[in-house]
Amino acid sequence: MDILVFTAGFALIALASKQMGMSLRKTGLPLISAFLFTGIMAGPYVLGMITKEAVDTLGFVDEISLGFIAFAAGGELYLKELRSKLQSIAWITAGLVIFTFSLTAATFYLVSGHIPFMAGMPQPAKVAVAILAGAILVARSPSSAIAIVNELRAKGPFTQTALGVTVIMDVVVIVLFSANSSIADGLLTGLRFNFWFIVLLVFELGGSLVLGYAVSRILLGIMLLPVRSLLKTALILATGYLVFVLSAAVREFSHDRFFAEILFEPLLICMVAGFFMSNRSRFRTEFLKILHDIGPVVYITFFTLTGASLALDVLAETWPVAIVLFLARITAVFFGSFTGGTLAGNPARANSVSWMAYITQAGVGLGLAKEVVVEFPDFGSPFATIIISVIILNQLVGPPLFKFAIKLMKEDHPKSGGEPLAGRKKAVIFGADGQASALAMSLVSQGWQVKLAMNGQATPEAELGEIRVHLLSGITREELERIGCHRAGAVVAMLSDEQNYRICEIAYENFGSQTLIARINDRFNTAGFQSLGVLIVDPSTAIVGLLDHFVRSPAAASLLMGMHKERTVVDLRIQNPDLAGLALRDLRLPFDLIIMSVRRRGVLFVPHGFTRLEAGDLVTVLGSENSIAELGLRFDVNRKEAMVSMVEKAAAKELKEDAAVQNEVRELITSGTASRPDRFDLLVAGGQVMDLKEETDRHEFFKLAADAMSGPLGASADELFRLLAKREDEMTTVLAPGLAVPHVILDGREKFSVLMARCKKGIAFSDSQPLVYAAFVLVGSRDQRNFHIQALSAIAQIVMDPGFEKKWMRAKGEKALKQMIINAERKRDS
Repeated sequence: MDILVFTAGFALIALASKQMGMSLRKTGLPLISAFLFTGIMAGPYVLGMITKEAVDTLGFVDEISLGFIAFAAGGELYLKELRSKLQSIAWITAGLVIFTFSLTAATFYLVSGHIPFMAGMPQPAKVAVAILAGAILVARSPSSAIAIVNELRAKGPFTQTALGVTVIMDVVVIVLFSANSSIADGLLTGLRFNFWFIVLLVFELGGSLVLGYAVSRILLGIMLLPVRSLLKTALILATGYLVFVLSAAVREFSHDRFFAEILFEPLLICMVAGFFMSNRSRFRTEFLKILHDIGPVVYITFFTLTGASLALDVLAETWPVAIVLFLARITAVFFGSFTGGTLAGNPARANSVSWMAYITQAGVGLGLAKEVVVEFPDFGSPFATIIISVIILNQLVGPPLFKFAIKLMKEDHPKSGGEPLAGRKKAVIFGADGQASALAMSLVSQGWQVKLAMNGQATPEAELGEIRVHLLSGITREELERIGCHRAGAVVAMLSDEQNYRICEIAYENFGSQTLIARINDRFNTAGFQSLGVLIVDPSTAIVGLLDHFVRSPAAASLLMGMHKERTVVDLRIQNPDLAGLALRDLRLPFDLIIMSVRRRGVLFVPHGFTRLEAGDLVTVLGSENSIAELGLRFDVNRKEAMVSMVEKAAAKELKEDAAVQNEVRELITSGTASRPDRFDLLVAGGQVMDLKEETDRHEFFKLAADAMSGPLGASADELFRLLAKREDEMTTVLAPGLAVPHVILDGREKFSVLMARCKKGIAFSDSQPLVYAAFVLVGSRDQRNFHIQALSAIAQIVMDPGFEKKWMRAKGEKALKQMIINAERKRDS
C-alpha cells in the first residue's frame, strides 16, 4: 500500500518538476539542473515532501531509469557515422580515459581523510571507492553536446570529433565501471588478487557481453510483436528493470553459495543490447523512436528522484572535496584531450581548446552514481552525493565552455549570420500581372531573395513592399546579367511565349540556371521549352491537374501544396563528403522525416533503404521545419573549411613547403570583393576551353591538354604530359565526384596558364574514381606560387556552389563555360 501512495505522490512532484524545468529553461540552465533542484527542494532535507522512506521505496524507479539510460547509450553508438574520424576519436578517447581516471581516482584517494564515511575505512576499501569515483568521472553527456551542436548549427571537423568522442565515451565508461565495480567488490570483500580473481573478472565481463546479446534478442522479439507502441515501450522498460533484478539475484545467490560474488553488470548488459539493436537490427529506427518518445518522462522522474536522494548533510561537510574533484577533472580533461589530439595529428589550435568540449556530464554519470547506491549500499548514498555534486558543477560549466570552443573554431552557423550560398534561394521572376506579384511575395515569405522584372512600360498590379522591381529595356544577355539572372537559383518566366522562350534560352546557354520555369500561353509551344529542360506550367490544364491530384490523393496533394503548416517539402543538396557511400537505411533520420526522391546527375528516382548517397545528390524530403533544418545541417558542409581542405588536398607538395596553405586560403575566401574582376577572371577570359564530345581516359585527356597549353607556356608538350601523368600517379587529382584539378609546377619564371575542360560523357581518371565531367588544369612556374594558391581558392569557391554541376553541364559551348566561371559569385583578390 505504501508503494502506491509514494508512487502517486512522487508522480505529482514529477509533474511540478517538469513545469519548473520549462520555466528555468529560459534562464539558459540545463533541464537536468532544474529537475535536480526540484527534487532537492521536495526532498527530506528541505520541504520533506519526499521522505527518506519514500526514496528507499521508490528504488525501482532508479532501476527502470538506469536500464533505459543504458539502452539509450548503446543506441547512440552508431559505428557507420563515426568512421571518417575514427582515428582521432580513438586517440582522444584513450587520452581522456587514462588521464581522467588516473588523476581523479588519485585525487579522491588523497582527500579521503576529509570525507566522513571514508575516514575509518581500511586502505583497500579506500582504493575501491576511489577507483569507482575515477570511473564515473570519465563519463560525458551526449545529450547536452548534441543540444549545443543543434543550437549553434555547428559543423566541422572539430565538432564532429567532439561528438564522436562524447558518444563513444558512454560505452567506454560503462565497460570501465563494470571492471572497476568487480575489482572494488573484491577489495571490499577481502578477495585475494590472484589468477582466479582475473578469471572471475573476465568471466563477469564476458558474461555481461553475452547476456547483453541475449537481451537484444528479447528486445527484437518485443519489436516483432503486433501490438501498439505504448505496450512495446512498457515491455522494453520492464526488460531493463528485470536485468537489474536478475543481476542482484545472481549476486546474492553467488554470495551465499560460492567463494566469491558473481556480478554481471546490468548497465553493461543493457548497453550492449542497445548497441546491437542500433547496429544489427532492422528495427533500429522504431526502437530509437520509442526511446526518444519515452525519454523525457524517464529523465524527469530519474533526475527528480536523484535530487531528492542527495544527502545534503554530507554535502555540507564535503563541498570543498567536490570542488577539488571538479578542478582535478578539468585538469585531467585538458591533458588527456591535448595528448590524444596531438597523437592523432589534429591541428594544435584544435588541441588547445578541445578540453572545453568534454567537461559536461549528465545521464550516464548520474546513472552510475546511483548504481553505486544499489551495488554498495553501505556507503553508496554519501558517495553518490559527492559525485552528483561534481556532475552538477560540470553540467553548469560544461555547456558554455563547449559553445565557446565551437565559436573559437569558427564552426558555428547561427541562423541569422553567415553569407547565403551563391545561387541558393535567389529567384528572378519576369512578369507584371497579379500572379507574378503573388508568387514573389510568397517566395519572400519563405526566405527567398526575389527580384521582379517586367517590360519597361509595365507596372505591377500589387503593392510589393520591399521586393525590388527592374524595368527591362529588352531581353538580351547583358540585360539579364544586369538584374542578376546569372546568379539566381531559379528563373520564372511569366510573359508572352516568345519572350519566355528567349529568357529561358539565354539563361540556359549562358548561365546554366538551376531551375527554369515558364508559364506558357499556347500548349503547342511546349516542345521548344522542353528541349531546354524548362519546367512548364500550362494555365489551361494546371487547375484540372491539381484538382485531379486532390481527388485521387488528397493527403499527398495537400502536403505538396503546403496546406499542412507543420509539414513541408524541400530539396536538400548533399555536400557533406562523409555521407558519400552511406546507405539510406544507415542514415539516422529525424523520426518525423522521410526521403521522397533523389535526383542524381539529372536522373530522378525513388530511393529505397539500400540506395547509397553521393555528394551532389538533390534529395527531396518531407518533414517538420525543425527536422528538415537538422537534416540540412548534416547534409551541408562547413563551406569555408571544405574549401580549405580542397585546396590543401589539391595543392602540389612544392606549394606547401614554405607557408601554411590553410591560413592563406582562409584569408583569400574571407577578404576581397565579390564583384570586381581579378587576375583569375582575366586568365579565364583569355584562356583555353575544351568541350569534349566523347568519353576518354586520363592519358588521352592529358595529351590533349598538354598540346593545347604548350604554346602559351612555351614548353614541350611531351614534358607537360610527363609532369601531368607523374602528378596523377603520385596522388589523384580527382577531388570530388565529377571534378578533377590536375596541376603541376613548371621550370622557368612568370609562367601560368589554366585550361578548363568539360566532358559530358566523362573522363576516366581511374577505375576506382567516378567519371570526371569538369577538369581545371593549372600549370605554373614556382615563382607564381601565390597566384597558384589564389587560383585553387577561386576554383574551390566556384565548384562549392550547390548549382555548379547543373550550370556546368547546361552551358552551351565554350563561350558559355567561360562566362559561367567569370560570373561565379566568389571572393576576388582585391
